[in-house]
Amino acid sequence: MTLFLGIDLGASSVKACLLYADGKSVERRALVRARVQTHHFKASHHIKASHSEQDPADWRQAMARALAQLNETHASDMAKLQGISFSGGAHIGVLCDAKGQPLRGAIMWDDQRAATIAAELADKGTVEALTGNRPNATWTLPQLIWLGQHEPAVLAKTERLYFAKDWLRAQLTDDFSSDATEAVGSMMADKNGAWHPELQAMSGLAEATFAPLLAPTDKAGDVTPASARAFGLPEGVPVYQGAIDTSMEWLCAGEQSDDMGSLKLASAGVVAFTSAKPTSFAPVSFYPHIVPRLHYHAAGMSDCMGAIDWVRQTLTPQLGPSEFTQAASQAPMGADGLLFYPYLSGARAPFWDASLSAQMHGLTRGHSSSAIARAAYEGVGHVLTAIWQDMTQRLGQTPTSLSVLGGGSQAAFFCQILADMLNVELRAGSESDCAFATALLAATSQGVLDTVSQAAHVAYQPSAQFTPDKEAHAGYALLHENFMSRHRVSGDKS
Repeated sequence: MTLFLGIDLGASSVKACLLYADGKSVERRALVRARVQTHHFKASHHIKASHSEQDPADWRQAMARALAQLNETHASDMAKLQGISFSGGAHIGVLCDAKGQPLRGAIMWDDQRAATIAAELADKGTVEALTGNRPNATWTLPQLIWLGQHEPAVLAKTERLYFAKDWLRAQLTDDFSSDATEAVGSMMADKNGAWHPELQAMSGLAEATFAPLLAPTDKAGDVTPASARAFGLPEGVPVYQGAIDTSMEWLCAGEQSDDMGSLKLASAGVVAFTSAKPTSFAPVSFYPHIVPRLHYHAAGMSDCMGAIDWVRQTLTPQLGPSEFTQAASQAPMGADGLLFYPYLSGARAPFWDASLSAQMHGLTRGHSSSAIARAAYEGVGHVLTAIWQDMTQRLGQTPTSLSVLGGGSQAAFFCQILADMLNVELRAGSESDCAFATALLAATSQGVLDTVSQAAHVAYQPSAQFTPDKEAHAGYALLHENFMSRHRVSGDKS
């Protein structure tokens, strides 16, 4: 019996998956989560409307709580751990001193403070030419340039630039390393995923500040004696580098190929297509795949399932999550004329406008909580439809099906709406959580599974399929035209 642990740092929680793997089969033993509890009792510190930060110390505390849960329920399995790996969101830099202590809060991937700087970089074209990606406020490089203008003393003191999952991993190992997926996500690497001196210089940080880059399956370190005591882990367990969440999640989608597509429904919503060709299609993001010979293109919205839950908590607080979904299912298609624009953190793909804000268009006293709930789901669906249409047009690639990933993949009602809206088949596996994929990577890194492709093949078990309904698609197509036309009218700044 060989046991592995995957730890995923999400926008609002740390998840830990305990996995058994023997080379022929895998079995999830447990999946736990612990919320990132900040000093202000929110998932993020929103200092200003366009700012979003988290304290890395809160990540460490959440990881400790998640591991404590596993030690309480699976103590004997935890004592037999053979390997650990990490994943987390991209674009999150952690500026630290020489000992790895953070000098300030981490700027999150949904922060919009660097929008003007990103636009200036995009106009010049140099960064896009070097990276294959177009600057926008969510990338780390524009954020660092902003800090250089507003907090130069912090940059001057910075001796190590970690990325979120790498900093969290270092709490177990004391290592200082990163990988190509993080380097690309920082916008300071070239198209091959190697640090680029010109881009590093733009950041205002010295080259020595940047971590050595490892492959995701490389060993980054071992659990130290102090960390073993602090987190209830066996001392000396190998800890592997890992990768960003959108790269890691492909392992939940089954056998890997160069024509796959996925739809992530989590805090962020992401549409992604794989490709064997190293061609970028900016402003669609371009990343190295977890499978060495592949790449993938991704475009996302900042507020997906989080926007739906924000509507629930703000406009229908009397409804719990399952009651909210049930209410939405009772409202007609089109939500009695309500249109929800889910831009709580500005708009990313395909509009790329940090100034866009959220609105519930057409709300009156006559609208029920069911209509409000339905509008929340449909509004997110309309943005994902716009992303899907933009990507298929830009890339000239239309996958025949999409693997649905993230917590939203368990919401059958929403998955059917999206299948009807996008007019594409959605398929869900029994495991869709990034922490599960991260545990699979640990097993592969240890050699229990030969390759990440084999790991994905062995682990995938189909659980649900959502086929688009032609009549429903025709109805949603008309509603989408209305959504987009009002988007243009209200929201040239909308």
